[in-house]
Amino acid sequence: MIDTLETLPTAVMETLLDQVVDTMFFVKDTALRYVSVNEALLRRTGCRSKAQVLGRTAAELFAGPLGANITAQDAGVMKAGTGLSGQLETYLLPSGEPSWCLTSKQPLYAPDGTLNGLCGISRDLPVPNQSGPMYVRLAEALRLLQGHYGTPLRITTLAKVAGLSEDQFARTVQRLFGLTPKQLLIKTRLEAASELLLTSQLSVSEIAVHCGYVDHSAFTRQFRRVASMTPVQFRAAQQGILQPPTAA
Repeated sequence: MIDTLETLPTAVMETLLDQVVDTMFFVKDTALRYVSVNEALLRRTGCRSKAQVLGRTAAELFAGPLGANITAQDAGVMKAGTGLSGQLETYLLPSGEPSWCLTSKQPLYAPDGTLNGLCGISRDLPVPNQSGPMYVRLAEALRLLQGHYGTPLRITTLAKVAGLSEDQFARTVQRLFGLTPKQLLIKTRLEAASELLLTSQLSVSEIAVHCGYVDHSAFTRQFRRVASMTPVQFRAAQQGILQPPTAA
């Protein structure tokens, strides 16, 4: 397994991953500055060339809470010396449309064992084929999820409605959505919450309860972890008070 910045063939990896349109790839040094990125990440930044990205931190590239959150996440990986795997996240495309991804990061070490940077990917979630057999198999469970996301839904209940064991249900959800059932529930709740933040006058506390969270704090923590900003900041950003994020 390649785990050093010196031995990692970043030029080769970057060239190969330039061809992968749904996955952002990056390598950063100990100062959390980008030293390698692929075309997918470049597109999400809105920059015209990689030269405009390299040597800069996420906090310098992305205004507002997004850049600060990415930098804090990077610093956490570096401090702990352990990786981040499959973190569900959402961000806005340059068009303003929301997009969802799974982010993984790993620390990089020099040959003498000193920390030398980090690398990672953010993979866009697949768009499920709603006419495919797997989607049809889950249709009843998905309707239950969409209609009752604000209740304490159990994965066992969703699996039973789909006529599957929990393991079968989890495997099918993973193949169809690229997520675990728990992540799918989180995504459904936060999509609903985002819509309410944009279209209603409900308070954050009211939206939290409506979307199945025990209190305002629990909702805010999860929203910030996934969206890189608090619900209040998200609502303000969409009203043009803050510059919204465009990449992860």
